[in-house]
Amino acid sequence: MATLRSSLSLLLLGLGAASTQTVTTNSSRPIFTVPASADQGQHLIPWVEDPEAVDPQTVCSGYRATGVETTANRVTADLHLAAAYRGVYGNPIENLTLLVEVQAGDRLHVSIQPRYLGPENETWFVLPEVLVPKPSSGDGKASLADNDFEFTWTNDPTFSFTLARRVTGDVLFTTNGTKLVYEDQFLEFASPLPENYNLYGLGEVVRGFRLGNNLTRTLFAADAGDPIDGNIYGHHPVYLDTRYFAVGPAGGQPTYVPNATDPSAAYQSYTHGVFLRNAHAQEVLLQPSGITWRALGGAVNLYFYPGPTAEAVTTAYQQSTVGLPAMQQYWTFGFHQCRWGYENWTVLQEVVDAFREANIPLETVWSTPCLSLVPLLFSPCISANASQKPTSTI
Repeated sequence: MATLRSSLSLLLLGLGAASTQTVTTNSSRPIFTVPASADQGQHLIPWVEDPEAVDPQTVCSGYRATGVETTANRVTADLHLAAAYRGVYGNPIENLTLLVEVQAGDRLHVSIQPRYLGPENETWFVLPEVLVPKPSSGDGKASLADNDFEFTWTNDPTFSFTLARRVTGDVLFTTNGTKLVYEDQFLEFASPLPENYNLYGLGEVVRGFRLGNNLTRTLFAADAGDPIDGNIYGHHPVYLDTRYFAVGPAGGQPTYVPNATDPSAAYQSYTHGVFLRNAHAQEVLLQPSGITWRALGGAVNLYFYPGPTAEAVTTAYQQSTVGLPAMQQYWTFGFHQCRWGYENWTVLQEVVDAFREANIPLETVWSTPCLSLVPLLFSPCISANASQKPTSTI
């Protein structure tokens, strides 16, 4: 036994000595070292703030419509560049197709996309329905004449379209006076808006309810918590436009009121919605003169919802596009507690125990998805009943 202990002691001493030795190796190739300047990015100026940036409206020639065909519920046409030009932020798409269809009484669709699509470019311009649901074309019974929207188009000076509300004669959206810019890496279209307009939406963002007329909204989802006016988890490229009108004499046309603040006046409000079905990075410029919409790819797939109330627009958008909220599990209607930074199960148990000792109701504890525990690889939620240990839920 003594001999065995001596042998083990010598072995451990040998391992200890070996662990303190410095081992030097030679390499036949140079070892790359990251320079200190690697964390210094390129200094970039946003397009809207760069005084030397090229304005696409001054360079692009616009399009002209040919082969226009009109039926009871749709308008189709071919669009081609009015004149050749060198692309500003991509390669100009020379040939496009236009489709205008009344999909239902509460929805009108305007689609502009490349005429020639194939395996080599389809994924860049066509957004799969499995990613973003596509409103259906309906049963074909709705017609342009019966819709609350009045659609018109012109080639003077280049192709543009206008959408007006029949009951008020108010122009809701028009590209007239601007050019459609359609390149493989850049889209731009614009519409004037009335004085002191009221736009809401273009989420997901932390901001005041009314967007105002001095805003650049960037739509590019980011894993950020709650930055003011910054990108967060998702985006919805849809807005609601509410306009107030002075009630005129019977049979008379209502008059738009830019500042409907007189409590003694009688106002009638009309709300419509505009949704761009495009998943590319986007930015929306709201200026006193109107709205400018840009995207880095995809197609112009606009859906217009006539309302005329905000509730009607939201309902039509939900039922045709994003779907209704899912029925939630019973425990989700209970009391929840949440914070960022729980380190381990012990901390979570202490939180649950503290709630129990204080006799505070608790059905669920929300933790962070970065907590290094196997069950959290499947769900960022830890459901903890006040009388039980936490269990993961999916």
